[in-house]
Amino acid sequence: MATGSRLAGLARGLDPSIALLAAIAFITQTGVAIMLPLLPLYATQLGASPGVLGWMTSIFAIANAGGQLVSGYLADRVGPRRLVPAGAAIYAGCNILIASATSALPLLAWRGLAGLGGGITLVGERLYLRGVVDQARLAFANGLLSAAGSAGQVLGPAIGAFVAAAADLRAPFLIVGATSLAASAAALFLPRLPARPSEPTAATALATAAVTGTRRVDLGVLLLANLALMAGFGSFITTYAPFATTRLAWSLGEVGILFSVFGLGDILLGPWLGHLADRHGRRRVGALAMVPVAVFALALVVGIPSIVLYPIAAVAGGGIAGFSAAWFALLGAATGGPRGGRTFGLISAISSLGIVVGAMTAAQLWERVEIRAGMLVTVVAVIVAGVALYAYHDAGQTDGRSAAGAAPNGH
Repeated sequence: MATGSRLAGLARGLDPSIALLAAIAFITQTGVAIMLPLLPLYATQLGASPGVLGWMTSIFAIANAGGQLVSGYLADRVGPRRLVPAGAAIYAGCNILIASATSALPLLAWRGLAGLGGGITLVGERLYLRGVVDQARLAFANGLLSAAGSAGQVLGPAIGAFVAAAADLRAPFLIVGATSLAASAAALFLPRLPARPSEPTAATALATAAVTGTRRVDLGVLLLANLALMAGFGSFITTYAPFATTRLAWSLGEVGILFSVFGLGDILLGPWLGHLADRHGRRRVGALAMVPVAVFALALVVGIPSIVLYPIAAVAGGGIAGFSAAWFALLGAATGGPRGGRTFGLISAISSLGIVVGAMTAAQLWERVEIRAGMLVTVVAVIVAGVALYAYHDAGQTDGRSAAGAAPNGH
């Protein structure tokens, strides 16, 4: 109760449209979480080899990066508000088509197009959020959005496991299509963004030109940090379910439960870590948030009992949320101004290609060594992500400390 009251107090004064954006994230991620843990098993049922599983994750990531890039460019022209329903509708249609696949080849094609829709939605949501939130509270707002999505992730895997057991592995994809269509319809009601200055002043332009080199280095560091995190995700999603079911003898229900525990950690810790990032430094909090993620990945690889693994997974889920909240806030602050959506989309798109690196590396190690070696890619990747984010530096107020102290409800 005290935690809920505290979060309610922190959220007071945020734009009401964030509530609708959070509802959209909840609906969407419920559907995604129903399907995602079961996707490798569904692909294997259709005859996919470990290499094909790696390609399935990689093709999705490449198309997702393309969607983010397109979304960033379009956001500067038509605004991010229109991109959210469009991306969700594409994602919905493709998942319905995935349920009709009869072999691995069409599955790869429809999964790739689903990635395009997901990328459009991702950048549209984050740019819309940047447009309605005070910069000093941006990490906290991103943490709230992540927590809303994770509430769906807690519910989704249990539903997916039940549906797959009661029907078959195609049914969860039909549910994803339905939830994504509902999210697309809800996104049509997002309010217009408030008017913002369209051009920088002459003084701002001179100052920007003077620090262009430093800014490029800063953006490069942010790119590396999220690229590494995405590599960890790519390797994990490629190997986790097959490893858990074949080596640890987990049931489908147990596979889904762990995803739910991750989501629970995001809900409980994500907004709080976002608030700490705004108050005490986004790069520091984001980097430290990777520690429990690395511990969890290593614990899973060595096969510790699930009764011990679940609480570690909860903290790790919060850690991923804290990193993402800090990273999106830093990127949003660093890419403000004219054509900022283009730069935001470019960095987000390129970094998401880390999924390809992680998935393909894990798949190769799985085939040439063993699956446990593929899972170690996750451990290395998240460590690199934390170190890279800690190395980020910006002379401007993207670290969040001074601005957060001056913001309303920033205590």
